[in-house]
Amino acid sequence: MALITQAQVPPANAATDVSVSVISTNPFVWDAMEKFAKTPEMNRNVSFTFWVTNTSAAEASIIHTESSCDCTVAKLPSRPWILQPGQSGPLDVKMNLMGRHGRVTKEIYVGTSHGGQVLTVNADIPLSPAPFNVSARQRDMMAAQKDRQAVFGGSCAACHALPTVGRTGEALFTKACAICHISTHRAEMVPDLAALKQSTTAEYWRTWIAQGKEGTLMPAFAQSAGGILDTNQIESLVEFLVKKYPSKNEDPARTSVTDASTPAVPLR
Repeated sequence: MALITQAQVPPANAATDVSVSVISTNPFVWDAMEKFAKTPEMNRNVSFTFWVTNTSAAEASIIHTESSCDCTVAKLPSRPWILQPGQSGPLDVKMNLMGRHGRVTKEIYVGTSHGGQVLTVNADIPLSPAPFNVSARQRDMMAAQKDRQAVFGGSCAACHALPTVGRTGEALFTKACAICHISTHRAEMVPDLAALKQSTTAEYWRTWIAQGKEGTLMPAFAQSAGGILDTNQIESLVEFLVKKYPSKNEDPARTSVTDASTPAVPLR
């Protein structure tokens, strides 16, 4: 992955183009005390280059650097870095973007022979389905929010589609339903099937499995609606769910898998 780099070449007026005034007793003058970068999606690192000039009549040294976070590293050409009178040179700073998004600001303390100075770097990092700043689970949820059927394709298929092939009943429930509804890390917007407050007839389960619901993370599992389950698999799930989660508000006799008279009620 290529790095984004700010100021790869020294500006012509590196010694005089100072965006923030520095202590007059410090001979080191920088092309800028703060720099910004807007990173594209999928970038893992961003680099900044600060140009410094020794404006004194004697040699001066940059002894060490220390950043406010381990994710940001400033690399000195040497330790100590001795600059002769009028000499300029680059200080390279690299920020690791792993696990970060939004505006990220870090400071680099520069210890010199004439006291300390502080440089600042800023990166605007987009939150996107990228491996470096979101977990696999977050990526799946983000993809599902854009397209609820996305769980059946791409990298999601390995968990949400392929394991369902040839399975029915409880085995199919474990692979197709429990992965979200019975998960230890069940998302807040995913209902607990054992805690539903409305009646759950066979038709209720059948409708939700086959059609899901637009605008939610619940996909349509029926092949006729772009899903992955055939009619026999859906009916096997209905039969299992009627027995596993009997309706709290209906006579159990009405939850037969042949009951198709009760309209579906939204999962909530």
